[in-house]
Amino acid sequence: MVDDFARIRSAIRDAARTAWTRLRDERPSESFYYFGLWTTPLAHRPVPTACSEEGLRRAVADGDGDALRWSVMDSPYDLFGDESFARLEPLFEEFGEPYDRPPVMNAALVDAMAGALAELDEEGFFGVGAARDAVVVNVTLPGADDIGAAIESARRLNPPGALLRYERDLRSGSGD
Repeated sequence: MVDDFARIRSAIRDAARTAWTRLRDERPSESFYYFGLWTTPLAHRPVPTACSEEGLRRAVADGDGDALRWSVMDSPYDLFGDESFARLEPLFEEFGEPYDRPPVMNAALVDAMAGALAELDEEGFFGVGAARDAVVVNVTLPGADDIGAAIESARRLNPPGALLRYERDLRSGSGD
């Protein structure tokens, strides 16, 4: 079973690298501040999302950007590169129907998603030093996560400097 989770973690890592490398290549002048995966509490295969300052400005041309800054599913880059993740569906199906899996297995699949992002971070994929502090990386469960769970997940994946605004905004109610 450990090998199965290592295999899925590796596949998620590769899909994320492919999706976000393509996004950066297609939008080289944009300042990305968020890369994440979202899923359900039943650990369906992950979906990629990303946010940039420029994408946020386009999304809220006449509105308040702070209100949508961390609403990652409203980002113009939500689902960007999802075709890479759609290929993961058979791997997730090997673990059975999400509604039939034991909660511990679903938790292990979410942990594999976080592990994939942690491995990319160890490689320097999200930057180093100040560049890394400018990016938040996370795995979230929209609609199921409370603010504390989203922050705790982010704390496991980010250096403290990357979380200053994220934590402040989520705790104050900005960007829900």
